[in-house]
Parts: sequence; structure tokens; C-alpha cells
Amino acid sequence: MTGVTALLAAATAAYLLARWLEAPALPFLLAAGVALSAVYPVPEGLLEDGLVLGVSVLLFVAGLELEPGRIGDRGRAAVRVGLVQALALAALAFGVCLPLGFTPLEAGYLALALTASSTLVGVRILKGRREMFEPYGRVVLGVLLLQDVLVLLAIPLVTRLGPAGGAAVETLGAIALLGAACAAVRTWGAPLLARADDEMLILASLSTLFLFALGAELLGIPLVVGAFLAGVALARFPVNRIVRSEVAPIGEFFSALFFTALGALVRVPSATELWQAGLLAALVVVVTPPLVTVVAERSGLSARSALDAGLLLSQTSELSLVIGLAGMVQGDLDPGVFTVIVLVTAATMLLTPLIASDAVSRRLLRLHPSQWRTPEGAPPAGHVLLLGGGTTGRTLLEELARSEVEIVVVDRDPSVTARLRSRGIRAICGEASDPRVLEAAGAGDARVVISTVGRASDSEDALAAVGSGTEVLVRVTTEREARRIRERGGTPVLLPERAAESLMEWYDRSAAELDRRLAERLESP
Repeated sequence: MTGVTALLAAATAAYLLARWLEAPALPFLLAAGVALSAVYPVPEGLLEDGLVLGVSVLLFVAGLELEPGRIGDRGRAAVRVGLVQALALAALAFGVCLPLGFTPLEAGYLALALTASSTLVGVRILKGRREMFEPYGRVVLGVLLLQDVLVLLAIPLVTRLGPAGGAAVETLGAIALLGAACAAVRTWGAPLLARADDEMLILASLSTLFLFALGAELLGIPLVVGAFLAGVALARFPVNRIVRSEVAPIGEFFSALFFTALGALVRVPSATELWQAGLLAALVVVVTPPLVTVVAERSGLSARSALDAGLLLSQTSELSLVIGLAGMVQGDLDPGVFTVIVLVTAATMLLTPLIASDAVSRRLLRLHPSQWRTPEGAPPAGHVLLLGGGTTGRTLLEELARSEVEIVVVDRDPSVTARLRSRGIRAICGEASDPRVLEAAGAGDARVVISTVGRASDSEDALAAVGSGTEVLVRVTTEREARRIRERGGTPVLLPERAAESLMEWYDRSAAELDRRLAERLESP
């Protein structure tokens, strides 16, 4: 009990300090664990139990986010990106680890640890940006789901490939059996939870988690496999939202416990381990974005969307820690190799929110070959330019198509622009924030520019590129976004549920005035 109390006290202190400094809690939790181990030696068995329990709850929560239906028609792209990223990083990591002095077995564990990206980090950033259903967001979710499944399949296989050998087939059979139970709960059990009250919902959700964990233990596979499948079993909409809202505080508690126990188990790294971890972290951060960008573009994403996906996937996963812990418990890895895995995971997780930003994405996009090409064809004039052909954009198109005005659409989703062209609508595949795309779409000579894109920053960039001579109407979702659009000379339309109706009302009221301004601008020398 003393050890548990010490872990909880250290985690609480770390969280309070992180909140006070308004900084991410992860490094403070790890540091608190390291400090605790120096002051009070928590029993190693307790630390390992805390790690297994903590990561099981974390993976359960992560599984709740991975609803396969969210991937939509991006499944093929997700499979391509996920497999290429995993295989390429594993091969590169293995090749780099051998010259660094690791044994082939240690290099194999490290290579596996670098194959998957973090579901917790990726989903958190996508939700914060409200881009879970953007084309690149769907691809990222598909990649995370695929890589999690592959790594969870690989962990029991790797740990069974020792002297016992020959257990791989049994392991795959056990995982398949647990997967069948997951499918059964998704189909028949999960819908029943939508009608349960709060107390019953929490009890049933946690019971599902521990029953799947027990099933994994009885089948001889890691508990984390069962925990992840339990989350996927309850990931069906709308059950996942209800369950997630109830278990989120529990997940935060076990997250703090997990990272603090992890810090307490990690020894102070040597200079060699720091250098090795820095090199491997750089490998992940430097190689992943261009690799994912190339594959995602060839799978149908626009340049900006592909680059955003690459930046968002450029970290290792919480499963990397499970791999390292499994290898250490198995006796295949010494504490030094485990420390390297922890350092790589912590460093890349902390870097991702910094590099997966609009500012970094825009700067890198300038280096993309697409920026060197000159747009073909003469820009139109006197038309309505619609930025974004998503849900709101489609509603607007139906209304605008009834008028005689020419319509030009800019959308970064190639499937959307292809569908519009098949209907005889002029459509340009590209980013609404790209000045070259806006020039090709005749933004400066448009009757009006209407932006329905999800990112407020893209609309702000479009305002800057269009200039003050053209009316720009922007759909926004918060009052803060509305203020920023007004400051830049645009006209915001608040509330997404009324955006299409409000946009058309504004357009109808302003059509005559816009025609007059356009005529004056065209007649002026």
C-alpha cells in the first residue's frame, strides 16, 4: 500500500505542476517517477503491475476511438500508408540499430517499437482540430487502427519465438478467437449499452474490459490485446461516445499512474543511451512525413492533406512501451534498451503537437513539387468561388446550381472534385489557402468567395490572398473565429447547422451590390 500511495502522490504532484506551468503532463509524470525511484524504491513487481493495468485502460480508451466506420472510403489509402510506413520504418530502424551495437534480437524489438504511431496522440490532435472526418483524418484513423492491430498481433508472436518455438499458430488462433468475441459484442452487446443508465454503463464497460483481459490471460496472450479489443468492441457509434464520456476520468487516472510507474522503472539514461534514443527519434520524425506524404498522395489525397497526415503520424506509440516491457519481462532486453524505447516514445510524443501544426505544414508545403508547377488555363471572372465541397458546400451547390451564375469549386479531396467535374461543374483540386490555387480559380475577379472549409486558418489565408476587392463569406463555428474573420475583412456566418441557409440568404441579399462592384472593378483601368 505504501508503494501505491507513493505513486499516486508523485503523479498528483506532477499533474499540479504541469497545470500550473500550462505544459503537457507527460514529461512531468515521467520525471516524477524517476525522482520517486531515487527517493523511495517502489517494488519492481508493483511497478510492472501498475504498468500493465495502466496501459490496459489506455488501450481500452484508444480502442473506443477506432471505429472502422469512420474510415469511410479511405480504407485502401489507409492500408497502403500504414503498411508502407510500418515496414519502411522497421527496416530502417533494424539497419540503424545493428551498427549502434544492439544485438539482432534487440534490434528486432526496437524495429517493432518504431513501426506504429500513437493512437492517443493522433486522435487527441484530430479531435482538437475537429478534423476526424476530414479526408486525411480518416486516413490517419485507418492507419492507427491497422498498425495497432499489427503490433498487437506481433507482440505475442515475438515473445513466443523463444526456445519454446512453434507457438505462433496457437497464438494467432487465440487472437482470432478473442477477435470473434469482439465482433459479437459489437453486433449484439454494445447496442444494449445505449439504453443503460450511467451507473450501469460504467459497470458494463469496465466489466467488458476485464472480461476481455481475463479471456486474453486464459488464452495465453498479453492482457493488452484483450483490453484493446474490448475498446474496439464498444467503439460502435453512438455507444462509443456514451462510454467514452463516462470512462474518460478513469482513463486520465490510469494514464497518470502508467506514466509515473514507467518513469520509476526507467533508470537514469547514460550518454550512450541518450545518443541512441536521439538518433532513433530523429529517424521517426524525419522519415515519416515525406514517406507518408508520397504514399498518401498516390492514394488520392491532396498535397496538403498528405503532408498533414505524415506530420501527425511522426511519433511512436504507447504500444512501443508495451513492446519494451514485454521484452524486458521475457529477458530479451536489458534495462538500457528499455530506457531507449521509453526515451524515443516520450520525445516523439512531445514533439508531435509542435510539428503537426498549420505553420509547419505551410512551410513544408512550399518545398513540395506541386508548388513549382504553373496552373494551366485562364482564370474565370464574374463567378461564385466556393472553397470546400463538403457537406455545407454540397448544400450550397444545389442552391447555386439553380441560378445562371458560373460556379467554381476548390476542394482538396480528389474524389470530390472528380464528382463535381462529372456534373459539369468547374472544380480545382487543391488547398483553399494556396495563393496559386486561388489565382487559378479566379479568386480576385470572383463575384463572391464563399468558404466552407473546416480550418479557420485556411479561410484566413484565403482572405489574405484574395485581397480587399472581393467579398469573402466564411463559415465559422465559434465567436472567436468570427472575430478573426471580421478583423481580416471577411464576413463570418456563425453556427454550422445554419451555415448553408445563412450563406444563401446573404448571397441573395447582396447579389445586386456584388454585380455593381464587379462591373466597376472590371471597367477600371
